[in-house]
Amino acid sequence: MQTVVDGTLTNYEILNSQSKNTLLILHGWAQNSSFWIDTAKLIDSSFRIILLDLPGFGGTQNLQNESDVPEYSQFVKKFINKLSLKKFILAGHSFGGQVAGDFAIKYPEDITKLILIDAAIIRIRGPKTWIKIGITKIIKPLLSFLPTESVNSILKLYAGDYAKANAYQKSVLHHILKYNLQFKLHSIKVPTDIIWGSEDKLIPYVGKYLVENIPQAKLHVIYGAGHLLHLTHTKKLANTINEVILE
Repeated sequence: MQTVVDGTLTNYEILNSQSKNTLLILHGWAQNSSFWIDTAKLIDSSFRIILLDLPGFGGTQNLQNESDVPEYSQFVKKFINKLSLKKFILAGHSFGGQVAGDFAIKYPEDITKLILIDAAIIRIRGPKTWIKIGITKIIKPLLSFLPTESVNSILKLYAGDYAKANAYQKSVLHHILKYNLQFKLHSIKVPTDIIWGSEDKLIPYVGKYLVENIPQAKLHVIYGAGHLLHLTHTKKLANTINEVILE
């Protein structure tokens, strides 16, 4: 389905359209609503499931260049107003979880529950990141002398998301990687359920920190799952979401 949100052509999918309760799911970086269809089909049919393509992904147009997490959470706010959504459950995976967390802080009156799924809420540059930055600074002057294929291989090795991104996405990525909600977690006042893959190597160990710093939070670990648990552990994730939304 498509609609126009404040001038932005917006794509989204709805399952169980006649159901009274609503669950809105925000996908992660470099994905779109189609990545969540299989999971959504396993979620209890008493919920209307809305899968939104965030701006710059799937069938939704870009926002302005240099947009950051606040612009995305504001877009979500405009989207729910467009659809007249009230008192719904908001879930977000990875980057979508970062947006969902920011939304929950700013618009708590709109949601009854927050679900964070391997959410990229805390943005801290660890030792590995600093090493990559250092190496990049060293090799960057040398890239102009290498064949294009070699340059692309190096970029994918040291900056995978950036190398795969288009110009708009690169402008957004530059900002969201520095948008850290770590010191605002106490401001999330709605009941929050944190779902984490035990083998998440992209954002490891953060689930425990979130549950200790977000009021009214519960942690649910899916053992054996990595960061893309909606693709690798679809049924387990859906079962966990059902437990959360039906309690």
